[in-house]
Amino acid sequence: MNEPTSRVKGLGEVSIRVQDLDMMQKFYEEVVGLQVLRREENYVFFKIAEGYGGHTQNLALFAAKERTFLENKSSQLNPETSTLHHIALNVDLEDFEKEKERLEGLGLKLLVAEHSWIHVRSMYIPDPEGNLVEFVSYDENL
Repeated sequence: MNEPTSRVKGLGEVSIRVQDLDMMQKFYEEVVGLQVLRREENYVFFKIAEGYGGHTQNLALFAAKERTFLENKSSQLNPETSTLHHIALNVDLEDFEKEKERLEGLGLKLLVAEHSWIHVRSMYIPDPEGNLVEFVSYDENL
């Protein structure tokens, strides 16, 4: 049996594109009971539970009309074909560079970013059907 090559440790977040951000925020906050971590004009992040390595498990809602985020991540992404915004998978910070090298070694073009408001380093790739996959590592020094 081959040793797995994945360094994924957990689910960091699921992000979906929504038509009515205010209505969806109200539902997830008041009906489901999730805590709002951050609200901006075009998105809202909710904490679901404690996660892996300091990064909480999150649900993020992004306004469907705002396409800049997706369009800037990869030319292969098509906001018309999916309500999924992206899925984030936790990777140990110490494995972040190794995972980046592995993915680049497979011929993938990555977009690497830092999100200091939540203390994470991220890298993004599209899947074969045009959905965005994020590998995320908590970094308390950001």
